[in-house]
Amino acid sequence: MRDRAMRRTGKVLTGILAGCMAVSIIGQAVFADGQAAVLETYTGEAEISVYVKGMEEGGQPDVQIATAEAERVQAQPVSEADVPMQTTVMVDNSLSIPEADRGKIEEFLTNLIADRLEGEEIRIASFSEDINMLTDYTADYGTLKKAVDGIAYQNQETYLTDVLYDLLSAEYARGAQDVYRRIVVISDGVDNKSLGYTKDELYALLKSNPVPIYTIGCINGKNNEELENMFALSRMTYVDYFLLDEAEELLSLTETLKADREICRLTIIPPAEMMDGSRKNVKITLPDGTVLTAEVTMPQQVYVAKEPEKPEPEEPEPAVEEPPAQPEELTEIEEPEQARVPVSSSPPEESAPIMPILICVIVGILMVVCVAVVLVTLSRKNKKSKAGTDASGTNIPALQEAYPVDFSEKTEIMNSSMGQEPDSDSTMMIWEQNAVFEMVLTDMASTVKSFQAPLDRPVVIGRKKGMCDIALDYEKSVSGRHCEISARDNRFYVKDLQSSNGTFLNGNKVWGESEIFSGDVLKLGRLELRFEVH
Repeated sequence: MRDRAMRRTGKVLTGILAGCMAVSIIGQAVFADGQAAVLETYTGEAEISVYVKGMEEGGQPDVQIATAEAERVQAQPVSEADVPMQTTVMVDNSLSIPEADRGKIEEFLTNLIADRLEGEEIRIASFSEDINMLTDYTADYGTLKKAVDGIAYQNQETYLTDVLYDLLSAEYARGAQDVYRRIVVISDGVDNKSLGYTKDELYALLKSNPVPIYTIGCINGKNNEELENMFALSRMTYVDYFLLDEAEELLSLTETLKADREICRLTIIPPAEMMDGSRKNVKITLPDGTVLTAEVTMPQQVYVAKEPEKPEPEEPEPAVEEPPAQPEELTEIEEPEQARVPVSSSPPEESAPIMPILICVIVGILMVVCVAVVLVTLSRKNKKSKAGTDASGTNIPALQEAYPVDFSEKTEIMNSSMGQEPDSDSTMMIWEQNAVFEMVLTDMASTVKSFQAPLDRPVVIGRKKGMCDIALDYEKSVSGRHCEISARDNRFYVKDLQSSNGTFLNGNKVWGESEIFSGDVLKLGRLELRFEVH
């Protein structure tokens, strides 16, 4: 009797806990629905896009990037885009989903694809240990409905953390387009592999590359902790989560997903000096005064600072020549009548100029000296040739008498031609060789793992020893030959070698070749490596 009473008490407590959790979830969903937040960001070649929910239609926000104002901001509802949004629906098709909930799941998915926005693309997937894409992104109702009807529940283990991490990593590696993306997960909670990804790793990935994740939980009576872990994904991505135990919840969920049509896309042009590929804090002030912040990767472009314009030199004012002074008029001096002599009124004759005469004399003297020097030189050459000289004018007999050395033996001339005979008609030039830089890669998760290599030639990085200059053989997500780093003209470049998981520079996928700077962070598979140059 006592054991039976204890079992009844346990059932009552379990029911009370489930009810409290449901009330708590519904209350938080209402709160989240009215909360303004940044849901997703996108980095283009010369602009960034920020998807904001809760902004009044028609308003114009103020955007500040780090300490500078944005060059231009354009606001547009996602419903006006050619592809308004892309929705990925992930269904846990394990037998742990109660049979009563399976019909509700089918009903919800049918309503979702039937009530989709024009141009909206949806893809359906089931998952266990891996994800199984039943469709690609499509707006065709028939294709989507066939996939929904074909979902079969099986006896299998499900690991939501690993599946989500792999899905998001693959999306980032392919390079997402500028469209609002969201994920809808239907499951009985989060369960992790013992050797798989952890919740913290998934949270870190979502923090650097946010994607809204709506979660719908199925209660089986012993999964409260797993559901809380799953609902945490929705809370950290600022969207709602639901329990699939009442019909009212299905209607609320459908209306919440439809409200995403009012999400606003802000297209922002950063100042030119901010486009350096780094992550910067973006502050958005909405028209109602609400302030939102997000950390966004900036586009990477070469910025050339404008030199200040130099003022044009002022032309000196022409000197005003003063007219030559006129000679004073001579006045007649009155003399006695007897001694008066007529005086001429014309000015006296000017003396001949002296300066031109001096110049001519100096030039003449110089010419005489030059002629004398030439004559003396010719005379000495004639004497030396008679006395016996070499081609350079050296008096060989005199030198041999003073220094008994064989001057006929020539000195070997060393040059940079590696033993080749120098061309007498060519000009020899010497260039200073470029300095050889030393690159250092440090594993940010374990700083004791550091790798060095000279950049006198391209350095190949990968997992396979013997095929790479730097072998990261302790991480299987790194390809055999993953990427290559080279130096040209004192600048450094990273190139992806068609790796399976892609090469990322400061969070941006490397397409072809990108310039890399000391202090930047490379991501190869799951490894994050700090690049430094010495």
